[in-house]
Amino acid sequence: MAPHASLSRKQLIGRIQSVYCKDFVSYSEITFYPKHYLNVLTGPNGSGKSTIVSAIILALGGEPQLLDRSSSVADYIQSGKTAATVIVRIYGRAANSTESFRRIINSNGSSAYAINGENTTKKNFLAAVASYNIQVSNLCQFLPQDRVQDFSKMNPQQLLLNTMTSVCDEQLTNDFNTLKEMRANQVTISSDSAKVKIDLKKKEKRLEQMQQSVEQFKEREEVQQKLTVLNAKKLWAEAQEGGEKVMDMKKRVNEAKIRSDKCTEEYISSARAQEQMQKARETLKGDIGKKTKQLEKAISQKRSLEGSIDGIKQEIREKNIVLQQNIQKTVRSAAEAEDLKQLVVNKSAELQGFNDTKAAIFSELEAISLKLTSARLDAINQYNHRKVLENTLNGEKIPEVEGYRHKMQRLENVKNQKIEAMKQRNPNLIRAMEWVSQNKDQFKATIYDPMLFELSMQSNDAAKYLENVVKQRDLLAFACEDKQDMSDLTNELCVKQKLGVNIIYCDPAQRCIYGPSISLQELRPLGFHAYLLDLVSGPYAILNKLCASYGIHNIPIGSDAVSNHTSSIPKNIRVYFGGDKRFTVTTSRYRSDVIITETTIQGKNQLIAVDTQQLAKVRQLCSDATKQCDKLRNAITAADNEFERFQGIARERFEKKSKLEHKIKHFNSLQSEIEVLKKKLEELKNTDALDMLKSNFYEFVYQGMEKIVEIRKKMGSCLKTIHICMVEKKLAETKLSVFTIQNNCDDELLQELHNKRDEAKREHSKLSEALDRAVADVSKRKAEVKRICEGELPTSENFPYKQEFMDMQEMQLDAVREAIHDHQARLECMKSVNSEVVKSFRELENEIKSLMESIQSGSSREKTMEAEMSNLYDKWEPKLTSLVETISAKFSEFMESIEYVGEVVLSMDDKFDFESYGIQIMVQFRKGALLQPLDKFIQSGGERAVSIAIYSLSLQHVTHVPFRCVDEINQGMDAKNERHIFDLLLREATKHGSAQYLFVTPKLLRDLNYNEHLSVSIVHNSKTVLPGTTFAS
Repeated sequence: MAPHASLSRKQLIGRIQSVYCKDFVSYSEITFYPKHYLNVLTGPNGSGKSTIVSAIILALGGEPQLLDRSSSVADYIQSGKTAATVIVRIYGRAANSTESFRRIINSNGSSAYAINGENTTKKNFLAAVASYNIQVSNLCQFLPQDRVQDFSKMNPQQLLLNTMTSVCDEQLTNDFNTLKEMRANQVTISSDSAKVKIDLKKKEKRLEQMQQSVEQFKEREEVQQKLTVLNAKKLWAEAQEGGEKVMDMKKRVNEAKIRSDKCTEEYISSARAQEQMQKARETLKGDIGKKTKQLEKAISQKRSLEGSIDGIKQEIREKNIVLQQNIQKTVRSAAEAEDLKQLVVNKSAELQGFNDTKAAIFSELEAISLKLTSARLDAINQYNHRKVLENTLNGEKIPEVEGYRHKMQRLENVKNQKIEAMKQRNPNLIRAMEWVSQNKDQFKATIYDPMLFELSMQSNDAAKYLENVVKQRDLLAFACEDKQDMSDLTNELCVKQKLGVNIIYCDPAQRCIYGPSISLQELRPLGFHAYLLDLVSGPYAILNKLCASYGIHNIPIGSDAVSNHTSSIPKNIRVYFGGDKRFTVTTSRYRSDVIITETTIQGKNQLIAVDTQQLAKVRQLCSDATKQCDKLRNAITAADNEFERFQGIARERFEKKSKLEHKIKHFNSLQSEIEVLKKKLEELKNTDALDMLKSNFYEFVYQGMEKIVEIRKKMGSCLKTIHICMVEKKLAETKLSVFTIQNNCDDELLQELHNKRDEAKREHSKLSEALDRAVADVSKRKAEVKRICEGELPTSENFPYKQEFMDMQEMQLDAVREAIHDHQARLECMKSVNSEVVKSFRELENEIKSLMESIQSGSSREKTMEAEMSNLYDKWEPKLTSLVETISAKFSEFMESIEYVGEVVLSMDDKFDFESYGIQIMVQFRKGALLQPLDKFIQSGGERAVSIAIYSLSLQHVTHVPFRCVDEINQGMDAKNERHIFDLLLREATKHGSAQYLFVTPKLLRDLNYNEHLSVSIVHNSKTVLPGTTFAS
C-alpha cells in the first residue's frame, strides 16, 4: 500500500499497515488493512470486531490477561485447530519499509515469536515492539472491550503513571521514579537516624548505670590484691615453720634406721640356728612316715587274704543254691510232661482240621483282596475329583469373586479418592470438612459437604457438563438448610479459623420441585437424550439450589448430532450441550438477532462419577461367579460324603482280610509249635543230668576248702609283720615328741625377735612418710607463693611484694591469719561484680561514640539528598504541571463542547510525597452541581464512558504513540452523547499528523459526520450470515 501523501516518513513509523489472522477465534484466515487515521470497525455482536483488537494485542506480545477474557492464550485458537497465527505489520523506520511481528499460538499454551520472519526470543520480541513506543499494557493506548470499566477503576496514581508512559517522555518518567527513590531513601535515612538517636539515649543511660558497677569492681580488686599478699605471707611463714620441722624429723628418721638395722641382725642370727633344728625335726618326721607306709602295706595284704577266703565261701554257697533249684525242677517236670503230651495231641488235631478247609479259606481271602482293592481305587478317584473341584474353587473362582468385589469397591468409593486428591490442592477445604463432620451436633439442620462430594454423576461424560455449568466456588461450597446455621458456620470457619471456604443456603426439601419446560420426547429428534438434572443424583436441597441458580432442569444434553440442528432448537433453551460442545444462545441488545456461541468443553475430573452400567455389569459377573462357587462347594461336600462311604467299605473289607490272614498265619505256625513241644517233652523225660550236677558240686566244695587252708597259713605270717611295724612306728613318734619339747623355747625366742624387727621397720617407715609429707607440704606452699607472686619467692630480688612483706615483718602467723579472715569478710560483704562489666563499659563507650558519628553522618547525607531532590524536583515539576495543564485544557475544551464541565488536576498529599502524586479527572454533568472526581460510585456508566473517551482524545495532543485501539467505549452512552463523542473523535483523530485510531463499536448512529480520513469497516464474520450472501462495497 502506498504511503499517505500528507504524512511524512517519520509520522508513518509504527502505524499499522495490516493485521493477519489464521485459525484465530472465529476467523479461519483474514487480512485487515487499516487506514492511516481514524478506522471504525462495526458489525453485530459476536461477528468478530473485538477479535481484531485481540489479535493486535496478542500479536504485539500482550498477555491474555490484558483482554480480561481468558487466562490461557490457547483459548484463542479456533475450535478444532491445533495452532493459531497472528501477524501485525507496521511501517518501519526506513523509507517505504515495513516490519512484521508474528506470533504462533500452540494448543499447549506456548507461543513462538518472529520478527520479519526470523524466530526470536520473547524478550527480544517485546524490546523491538517497545522501541516503536507501542505499550500494549497501557490502557491509555489499548482499551479492550472487557477492560473499559478498568479505566474508571484506576486510582489517581495509576492514571498518572499510565499517562506519563503514553506520553513517551522517558526523562519525565525516569525523573519521577528517581524522585520516588530519593524520597524513599530520605525517609529511610530519617527513620534510621531517629532509631539511632533512641538507641543512643538508651546506651547513654546504660553507661551511667554501669559507672557505679565499675567503681565497685575497682574497690573489690584492691581488697582482692591485699588478700593475695596476706595469703602469700601466710604461706611463706608456714613454709619456714615447716622447714624447721623437717630438720627435726630427719634426725628422728636416722635414729629409727639404726634401731631397725640392729633388730634385723639379731633376728637373722637366731633364724639360722632355727633352720638347723628344723632339718632334724623333718628327718624324724620322715622316719615316722616310712614306718606308717610299711604298716599300711601289711594291713592291706591281710585284707586281701580275708577277701579271697570270703570269695571262695560265696562261690560254694552259689553252687549249692543252683543244685537245690535243679532238684526242685526235676520234681515238677513229671507233671509238666503229661500236660505237654495232651497239648501236642490237641494242636495236631487243630492242624488237621485247617488242612481240610485250607482251599476254601484261600479262595475267600483272594475274593476279599479284590474287593478291597476296588473300594480303595474308588476312594482315590473320589479324592482326586474333590481336589480338582477344590483347586477350581480356590485357584479360579474365589479370586475371581474377590476381583469383582474390589472392582465394585473402586467404582463405588470414588468419593474417598476425590478427597485424597483435594487434600493436595485445597487442604483448608478438607480441614473444614473434618471440623463439620466432628461438630454436626452443634447445628439445628443438615450441613452438607461441598457439592463436589455430595453429588454423584452417572459417568465422567455427564460430570464434564455440570463442571462447565456450575461455578467453581459453588462446587466447593458447604450448603446449610438453616440460615442461623449458615451464619454460625461462616463465623467459625471463615472468621475464627480463617480457612477461606464458601458457604451457601438452600431450602430443605424432600423431593426435586423443578421439571423441564419442554418434554424430552420433543427434543430427542434433535439429538438430545437427557436433561442435565437427569444425570445428577444427590440431596434434593442441593439439586433444587442448582435448578434455581443454574436451571440444570432446562439444560438438555445430546450427542455431536446436536450441532446439525441448532437452528431448530427452541429459542427459550439458552444453554445446551452436544458431545464436547457447549452452545450458548444470546440476543443482541440493539436488534432482535439471536447469537449462538459454540465452545469446546473439557472435563475437569472434579465431580464424583460412578459408571452405573459398568457397576451393574460387574455386580452381575460377581453374582454369577458367587453362584459357581456355591455349586463347587456343594460338589466338594458331595465328594467328601462319597469318599467317606468308600473309606468305610474299604475298612470293613480290610478287617475281614486281616482276620483271614491272621488265621492262615496261626495255622502256619502250628506245625513248628508241635515240634517244639515234642522236643521239650523228651527233655523232661531225661533224669541222668541231676546225678551229674550233684557230683560236680561235691568236687567243687572239696577244692574250695583246700584253698582256704592255704590262705590262712599266709595270714598268720602277715599278722606278725603288722605287729612289728606298729612297735617301730610308736618308737619314732616318741623320739619326735621329745625333740619338739626340747626346742619349743627357741621358737618363742625367734618369734619375739621377728616381732621386734617388724616394729622397728614400721616406726622407721612411718617417720619417713611423715618426713616426705612435711617436705611436700613445704614445697607445695612455696609453689603456691610463686603462683600468686608472679613466679617469685620472697628471697628473690624480683619479688613483687617485697615492700608489703617488709611492712608485715613483725606480724606473727596468727595475726596474718586474722587479717586474711577480716579481708575475706570484707570481700564477701562487697557486691559481686563480673570482670566483664569493665570490658562492657569500654565497649559501650565506643558504641556511643560510633552512634554519635553515625547521627552526624546521617544528618549530613539527609541534607545532601534533600538538596539533590529539590534540584531535580525544580526541573521535573514544571514539565509535569505543563503536561497536566495541557491535558486539562483539552479535556475542559472537549467537555464544554458537549455542554459539560470537566478538568484534569494534579493531586498530592505533600510536595515531596511522590507516592501520592496522581491525576484526578473532575467532571460535572448537571448544571448547578459541583465538580466531582470520576468514580464508579458517583457517575453512571454512560457518564464514565463519556469521560474516558474525552480523556483518551485529550491525550492525542501530548502523547507520541503511533496508534490507539478503543473497543466499544460507547457502550452505555445515550444517542446524544454518542454523537458528540463521535464528532469529537472524528475531528481530533483525523487532524493532520494525529495518531492512527482503531475504534470498535457494534452500531453507528444515523446521519453522522464523515470526512476523507475516516475509514468504516463492517464485519460480517458470523454463522447467522447465510452462505453465498454478498455485500456492496
